[in-house]
Amino acid sequence: MARAKNRGYQQSFSPSYTIRRWRLGIYIRLSKEDLKKGKDDSNSVKNQRDLLNDFYRRNIDEFESITEYVDDGHTGTDANREDFQRLLADVMNGKINCVIVKDLSRFARNYSDAGSLIDNLFVQMGVRFISLAENVDSYKNPDSVSNIIVPITNVMN
Repeated sequence: MARAKNRGYQQSFSPSYTIRRWRLGIYIRLSKEDLKKGKDDSNSVKNQRDLLNDFYRRNIDEFESITEYVDDGHTGTDANREDFQRLLADVMNGKINCVIVKDLSRFARNYSDAGSLIDNLFVQMGVRFISLAENVDSYKNPDSVSNIIVPITNVMN
C-alpha cells in the first residue's frame, strides 16, 4: 500500500546562493617613460585611479573592501616595485583576493612574470584578476584569462 502521509503537501525549496564578496586591490603603475610623455593623460595615476574606482562604485555590491597600490615612476619590467611587492604579500596573506588593473601593461611588462602570476599563483590562491582594457575577469569569465589576447598583449608589453 502506498504511503499517503505526505500527499497534497508540496515542499518548496528556495535556492541558497552564497554571494561572494571580494577584498579588492587596485593596482596603478606609471613608468618614467609615461611621465616623460607629459601630455598623454590616458595612463596617468589620476586617470587609472578614476577608472578603477568607477568600476568599484558600479560593482560595489561585489566587494567588501578596497586597498590601493601605486607605483609611480616605476618600469613594469622590474617586479621589485614597492607597492607591487606589497600587493603580492597581501595576496599571499589573504588580505586581498581580487586584483584589478586598467590594462595588462600596468600590471607587468615581463611576459613570463605576468603569465606566471595570472595563470598560476592567482588561480591556485583563488584570486580574481580583472583587466579592464582587455575585458579579462578570471571569475566572471574564466576563459578570458586563457584567451589568445592575454599572452599576445603580454608579449607586446
